Amino acid sequence: MSNLLSNTSSKPVALELGQRIRKARNEKNLTIQVLADLVGIEYTQMSRIELGKINTSVLQVCKISRALDINMSTLLKDLELNVTKKEIEDCGPAKLFDESVND
Repeated sequence: MSNLLSNTSSKPVALELGQRIRKARNEKNLTIQVLADLVGIEYTQMSRIELGKINTSVLQVCKISRALDINMSTLLKDLELNVTKKEIEDCGPAKLFDESVND
């Protein structure tokens, strides 16, 4: 797994998630305003989420996925593989992603 995490063409988690949300929204032919209204947040906040300018909560991702009528896993699957190891370490305890820890 560590080889995958050292990918030099990686993106920050928030940016990758935002791009996935935008893609799903466009596939549903929804505007940012309509999606924001469905989720119950301001247009500007939805825009900042899509642009990867802010991190969002799991609850918001859940609401967004419901509004888009897709599974949360569609937005989150393998998300950590698209970021650098340092970015992962910066967002939580290193043991969460430590290969030596058995499941």
